[in-house]
Amino acid sequence: MGKVELVEINAELLEGIGSYCLRSKKKSNGYINKNKWLNNRFEEGLKYVQVTANKKQVGFIEYTEAENSSRVVHANGYLVIHCLWVSEVGKGYGARLTSFSKSLPPL
Repeated sequence: MGKVELVEINAELLEGIGSYCLRSKKKSNGYINKNKWLNNRFEEGLKYVQVTANKKQVGFIEYTEAENSSRVVHANGYLVIHCLWVSEVGKGYGARLTSFSKSLPPL
């Protein structure tokens, strides 16, 4: 599988790396708006973690405490996954991302 790394993205890294969205081009309004939305949510505790394999982005997870979720969820004390995406199945990337979110200290 090669070297697999998990990187928690913050506002500074988002500026340099960008969000992982293969459906949008970096100069499109959708991509730009998503990054603005992410920056605003970081201040509210949103976590955005990218997984890379051999220095290539292969997925990400975006989650937050239920109390801060943009989804209508009544689940105080739980995390809500907004999005989980991997480019290749069967390699354990999704498992690594969800395990990472469980290992974090409370927000």
